[in-house]
Amino acid sequence: MKSILILAFILALTSCQQKETEQPLGEKSFVISNTWMRPGSANRNTAAFMTITNNMDMDDTLYAVSSDLAKVAQIHETYKKENDMMGMRHVDFIVIPSKSNVELKPGSFHVMLIGLNKDLSLDQQAKIKLLFKLKGEIEVPIKVSNP
Repeated sequence: MKSILILAFILALTSCQQKETEQPLGEKSFVISNTWMRPGSANRNTAAFMTITNNMDMDDTLYAVSSDLAKVAQIHETYKKENDMMGMRHVDFIVIPSKSNVELKPGSFHVMLIGLNKDLSLDQQAKIKLLFKLKGEIEVPIKVSNP
C-alpha cells in the first residue's frame, strides 16, 4: 500500500511539472507580418520576406518552407564571401527566440523560391507554408510587390 501511495505521489508531481512547462500555441503565439515577395518570371527564382514574432515563453524553430509557386522553396541567408562579395546559401533552420522577432529581409534571411512555376506580377496574391518545430504549419498570405 505504501509503495502505491509513493507511486501516486510521484505521478502527481510529474504531471504538475509538465503543466508548468506546457505553452498554449494559440493564434497570438506567433504573428507573421510585413509579408511581401519580389516579382519573378516562370522558371526563374525570387525571394519572399516577412517578420516572424514569437510571443511564446520558449524559442521555436523555423525548419522548412513550402509553396506551390516554385519547384523548390528553401530558407536562405545572405552572407559575405571573401573579397567582400555577397553570396546566398541554404540554411537548415532559423531559431525564433522567445518574446522577440526575426526579420526575413533583403541582405539577410529570406525564403528562396527556386524555379517558379509561373510569372509573378505586382499585386498578385499567393501563399507560402512555414513549418515550425513547436507551432507546426502556418500558411502565410503574401503579396507580390516592390519595397
